[in-house]
Formats: sequence, C-alpha cells, structure tokens
Amino acid sequence: MSETMNLASKYAKRVDERFTRESQALLALNDDYSFTGVRTVNVYSIPTVAMGDYARSGDHRYGTPNDLTRNIQTLTVGRDRAFTFIIDRGDRAQSQMVMDAGKALARQLKEVWVPEFDAYVFRKLAAEATARGNIGTEAVTKDNAYALFLDAMERLGNKNVPDKGRVAFCSYRFANLLKQDPAFMKYGDSAQEMVVKGVIGEVDGCKIVKVPSSRLPSGCAFLLTHPLAATAPRQLEEYKTHVDPPGLSGFLVEGRVVYDCFVLAEKADAIYYHGSQAVLRQLNVTAAQTGEDQITVLLNPGTPEDGCTWSYKLGNAAESITYDGTVSGFSPLSASGAVITTAGQKLLTVVECTEAGKVRAVGTVKLA
Repeated sequence: MSETMNLASKYAKRVDERFTRESQALLALNDDYSFTGVRTVNVYSIPTVAMGDYARSGDHRYGTPNDLTRNIQTLTVGRDRAFTFIIDRGDRAQSQMVMDAGKALARQLKEVWVPEFDAYVFRKLAAEATARGNIGTEAVTKDNAYALFLDAMERLGNKNVPDKGRVAFCSYRFANLLKQDPAFMKYGDSAQEMVVKGVIGEVDGCKIVKVPSSRLPSGCAFLLTHPLAATAPRQLEEYKTHVDPPGLSGFLVEGRVVYDCFVLAEKADAIYYHGSQAVLRQLNVTAAQTGEDQITVLLNPGTPEDGCTWSYKLGNAAESITYDGTVSGFSPLSASGAVITTAGQKLLTVVECTEAGKVRAVGTVKLA
C-alpha cells in the first residue's frame, strides 16, 4: 500500500516555505482600459496625413483632402486558467494543523499564479518587440552591457517614447555584468548606492528591475518598455474554500483566473528586447473533448495574423520550435473550432507560420 503523504507527530508546526516575490510585471502595465463586464474591447486610433506645400492658385491650395479613417484594434481576453486541491481533515489533524487551507491557497497564488502571470506578460512584450524588429541579440559582456542598454534607450527616444516612466526588466546575469561595466559604474545613476546596497535603482531616469530568469524569456538579457505600451486585464480572480463538501471530510480549494496581456498597436514601439534569441508569440490554445479520441481545438484570437496560417502536431513530447524556424510533420489546422483525432497522443502543439513557412507563434496544450 503506497503512502501518499507523511503523517507526523514529531514534525515541527512551522512549514519550510519557499522563497516568493510579488508580481513585477505590473510595473510594465497600464490600467487605462476597462474590461469590466465584457470580454472584448475595441481600441480606436486615428491616423495622420502628410504635410505638403501650399499652392497659391488652383482649387486645392492646401492639397487634396482625404477622409481620416479610424483604426480598430480588437482586444479579446483569452486566458482562462484554474487550479484545485484537497486537504483531507484527517491529514490536517495528523500533521499538527500545518496543512491549513488558507495558507495553502496563499502559497498557490504566490508560487504558481503570480509567476505564471509575470512570465506571460514578459513573453508577450518580448514577442511584440521581436515582431517589430526592436530587438538586439549581441552577446552581453561586462564591457558592453551599459552601451547596449543606452542603445536601447536611444531606440525608444527616437520613437518619441517618453523618457519618464520607462522600466527595464533584466536578468540577474545582465545586472551582474552591468555592475562590472566601468562605464556604468562611472556614469550610471545611483551607481555608488548600488555598490553599497546591492541594488541598481535608476539609470538615466529608467527604473531597472532584476527578475528571476524563470519569469523571463529564455536567454533574456533585458526588456525595456514603458507602461503606456501594454495593458493586462485580470478580469476574474476567484478563489473558494469549500468546507466538508459532499463526499469529502476536509477542504476543497478551487481557483480561477481570467486574464490576458495586450500591446497597444500605436504604442508598441515603446518596447525593446535584448536576448540571445528572438521570442515567439504565445498562442492561447485550448482543447475540448468532443468524442472518443476526438478534440475540438480552440484558439484566441480566432484568426491568425495576416499572411499566416495554423498547423498542428500531436505527440507525447515537446517540440523544439524557434522564431523564424521551420517545422515538419505538422498538419494544417483549418480554423479555430476544428475537430481533430488525437489517436491517444498526450500533447497538442499548434504553430502559426508565414507563407514561407517561418514560425511566428506557438502554443501547446496537454490532453487528458
């Protein structure tokens, strides 16, 4: 008979908690748009017209007038995530009450939900910067770390991004190299304070925030952005603790979060990414069982980007997929809502590719 947990009379009442930290991605976001009561928000922007020479004769002295048309960006919340766990009343009693449902829920939020949210936001921002060519891949050393950061600041400045309010999220490795760069130590704001206190603070008015690598895209050195560029609605955060529900002596804890992150089309140039490799967009893919060995594949947004198509592959192991790379063994996915046969496979991978077959986005989902 297998033992599922250790029941103790000798274990300490204090739980050996893991290190956690609050959300850092919130520093990169604005809350200018309300998603309350709706799933989709349309964001409008108005284009401009080019200047021309004034003509001192003729019918159109100011030039030929053109109608200004509004651009519409549709933002649809697509992440609907959940978790659940049980604390048996007997297990709780025989572990000196350290298995408290409330504390377990708080632990779940700090160690699982917050890191997932941050990782999703940082990847979304990095992928948008990649798509727009606002990316650097030069290897970072202690001799060029500060220069690469200043180059990124210059790129944003040339795109008219406000100087005030910028935030740079960097890996601990980049922070360490920055602290060894003589140019930064000489000219960086708060450099001496950093030496004393072990923190970076601000450089040229831009906050620098050190982020664990697990929350950043693979190979990330730093991500420079302005909160005006993106918004991330957390539309629903629902957490429940059921005491002695039918069929259970104990506590059933459930949680659900509906959220997403959107980069605003007119402000996307306010994001710059530096890393060892380009970052793929993440597709929001879900699979609903619709029959024996059959699933309905749903994607949000419900259409690929212009000039791109979807394809899928079933398997039991993760695929190695990179930005601008090609894939093999994938089958066309006609549309969101298409039904496919799983044939007992456990993992579904969906990619979005250009007409030339270059991968731009990827999403995976585990199958029951």
